[in-house]
Amino acid sequence: MREYELTFIAKPDLDATSMTALIERVKGITTADGGTIVKLENWGMRHMTYPIRRFRDGQYVHMVVSMEGASVARVEQRLKLVEEVIRHLLVVADEDVVPAAAPVSAPALVTTEAPATVEAPVTTEAPATDTSAA
Repeated sequence: MREYELTFIAKPDLDATSMTALIERVKGITTADGGTIVKLENWGMRHMTYPIRRFRDGQYVHMVVSMEGASVARVEQRLKLVEEVIRHLLVVADEDVVPAAAPVSAPALVTTEAPATVEAPVTTEAPATDTSAA
């Protein structure tokens, strides 16, 4: 099984109970073919850059789902039939990306001694002058 990221945008006029029912419906669609929900995040209401089906706002939900590759087309086909979902995106989860919940911090630099000061060398020679000027 592979992990996939599913993000969908629901209509903005759904109330809390309708939104919960929609999330349960989408969970049922993804688990119908043997998939499992790894992570579920409800991102809430957000303003969209451009209108989708005449909506300027939408309720975003992000899921990480583990399922077989053959199930992807069936899940996308079923999501197209859900009227409350105005847009969805289902992609393979990138395994090389570090999750946002665990940021990598840079190691702290610790110095125990003060840096040595470097002085410019003192020259005792006089600068050369050119006496062969014509």
